[in-house]
Amino acid sequence: MGNSYVARNEIRHKAEWGKTQVTMSEAETVRAVMATKISIVSNATLADGPTLLRLVPHWLRVFGSRLDEIILVVDSEPLIGRIAELQRGQSNQGRMKEAIQSLEVSDARVRFVSLESIKPTALQRRWFGRARPVRCQAGTPILAFIAAIDQARCDIVLRCDSDMLFCENGWLDEAIQSLEEGVDVYEPPHLHLGVEREVSSRAFMIAKQSFYGHLPLRNLRLDVLRVLHRMSKGRPPWLALEQMMTSSVAKGQLFHKVGRNTDLGFSLHGLKRAWIGSPWFDEVIRFVESGEVPSQQQRCWDFVPEYWGIEVH
Repeated sequence: MGNSYVARNEIRHKAEWGKTQVTMSEAETVRAVMATKISIVSNATLADGPTLLRLVPHWLRVFGSRLDEIILVVDSEPLIGRIAELQRGQSNQGRMKEAIQSLEVSDARVRFVSLESIKPTALQRRWFGRARPVRCQAGTPILAFIAAIDQARCDIVLRCDSDMLFCENGWLDEAIQSLEEGVDVYEPPHLHLGVEREVSSRAFMIAKQSFYGHLPLRNLRLDVLRVLHRMSKGRPPWLALEQMMTSSVAKGQLFHKVGRNTDLGFSLHGLKRAWIGSPWFDEVIRFVESGEVPSQQQRCWDFVPEYWGIEVH
């Protein structure tokens, strides 16, 4: 994979040289990268109103003038599988409506889109060929993820879950440069970096038009025995989107990179809506934005209240 990665970049750079016959100095390259604006896209259910009220302003502060827009695709259809169990009793259409109104008024860059308003067929064909996945076998969204990406007007897109926190001290520039150099999927540095071989859909970046050139994804379904089992339970046969992408990375269809330098910032998974909605979580957000994280939390990508001296009952 390494040789094909290098070869692909050499070919692309030669092609660019042939078109322009112009070289950019390192300083010019840095300025171009720093001037690049991004779209943040995410998806939400009717249980996510309070979470969005906390974390969308956080994203606006962290990415500031580099941020062109935030797009949130709202899926109000009944949930299935493990996701339905996790969110049982949490849906609240009124609180989601309040969140939408508050956030769109507070910053014109924030835009909500109903999943039901999006025509899925052409989108699914682009990503999956003849297959038409909407949710994976465990109930995790697929269509909502790709619909949010498709709505972005910027080429550089950060797709993240609605419960992700960020500290940004330079990884955004590293991400953009990596995408320009041939990486297809870049993940911001995680707290507790291991040897990440699998793609996570919690937070990843793509250069949209280049990424679309590698679609459709392949290897979309579970193995035969598990497909039969899921279908007997009335559940879909699809892998999660991150598993589809991981398979494409393994087969050389996509190139994947996780940022390794947490001095440039990091991502942190908020994990539970109840925690994010608690008054004390505002202070957690402020510390994350400034890069001040307890040593124990630095060894875990999921937020753990005990590591911050917070007692949760």
